[in-house]
Amino acid sequence: MNGVHEMNKTTWIALLVCLNLVLLTGIVLCTYSPPTAFAQGTSLAGDYMVVAGEIQDQHDALYIIDVRNRLLHVLYFDRGSKSLRYAASRDLEQDFRFNRG
Repeated sequence: MNGVHEMNKTTWIALLVCLNLVLLTGIVLCTYSPPTAFAQGTSLAGDYMVVAGEIQDQHDALYIIDVRNRLLHVLYFDRGSKSLRYAASRDLEQDFRFNRG
């Protein structure tokens, strides 16, 4: 009987240790917050925003906004020559001025 009693004690201690590890893991996961990522954090990068998108089906595009000059530039990937081609630009200040009200 003493051997069974000792085995039960050991089993309970092992279960309680495992439960404590699970609870500790839960606390760590709930309180941990990943570091904040800041896009375009350098001083010169603040003058441009870049977004990848699609012009038409199967045609990839790269949109570049020049914040300082208020221009939108569009480049597309030519799959035939495997190069990036300049498509067009827009004057955003002029476009938004005529689009008011």
